[in-house]
Amino acid sequence: MATLKDVAKLAGVSYNTVSFVVNGIDKVAPETKERVEKAIKELNYKTNKTARALVRGKADSIAFISTRFTSVFGMNILREIEEGVYLAGLYSDYDLIPYSTRGETGLKNLIIESIISSRKADAVIMLDIKPSPEYMAKLKDEKIPVVLIGEIMEGAHSVKCDNEKGAYKAVEFLINKEKRNIAYIGEEAAGQEAGLSAGERKAGYLKALAEKGIAANEALQAVVANNYVNEGYAITANLLKSGKSIDAIFCGAGDSTAIGAIKAIKEAGLRVPEDIAVIGYDDIPVASAVTPLLTTVRQPVEKMGHEAFAIALEAMQGKINKEKKLVFEPELIIRESV
Repeated sequence: MATLKDVAKLAGVSYNTVSFVVNGIDKVAPETKERVEKAIKELNYKTNKTARALVRGKADSIAFISTRFTSVFGMNILREIEEGVYLAGLYSDYDLIPYSTRGETGLKNLIIESIISSRKADAVIMLDIKPSPEYMAKLKDEKIPVVLIGEIMEGAHSVKCDNEKGAYKAVEFLINKEKRNIAYIGEEAAGQEAGLSAGERKAGYLKALAEKGIAANEALQAVVANNYVNEGYAITANLLKSGKSIDAIFCGAGDSTAIGAIKAIKEAGLRVPEDIAVIGYDDIPVASAVTPLLTTVRQPVEKMGHEAFAIALEAMQGKINKEKKLVFEPELIIRESV
């Protein structure tokens, strides 16, 4: 494998001259630069991207950090960010690097530390998680902008949906359909800091009940560790076995939980929506393919992903002087499960 010294020898220049050309430092005469570039091509020299990033203080990469890549919503957001890179004509200029924290705070910190110490990214986009104040300060010191999706934090840009309003709309719709014993299934992973989205959705549920004069019943409020079909099934089966009167379930955790809830209701010999109505959250593609078709709250995933990328790009290019905070309107999608 060719080295910088090999390139310098073939081009008849110094090691430092080759380094300047490789790292885009404008200190080399045009004719000399041409000789170096010709030597690089002849030797098929490949740059060490990490070393180059440390020299230039620029990685030409965007990091995307999420808890897991099993979330349909998370994968849709990542797809839209990737689409943003493509539409901006930057596919050959920027790498999009996905990282999973596996829901572990320690791993999240290690990922951020690695990005900072090795200059692995020029911007960080985080989905439903945020850095600690300590790491936020470190990222700011290194001039690495942070864009949060679904969270807010001082020092970071943010793109989110009004989740409290989305939950309120869902529960208000159920109440208007004369449902009074409305269960709530949220998401709360063990050992993790509570996410903003989860808190907002529960707040919207409680607000709608209170405004309609319905007392909130803690026995009808449950959580799953992950927005998975099997967890939605298990928690709903337990609620039904408790003997509590339930005529509707709002799955603030997400659509996958709602699909599991529908399965449990059917297996208990009950009907959806005649006996128990169900509303999900996110409007993932399969929501319009299950039986009955799932009523849900749609987040504008395309807009959120595109805006997160656009903000990251502008911040990397020094075009943003103050934090951007965007909040999108949720939409209640009415189908057959209510």
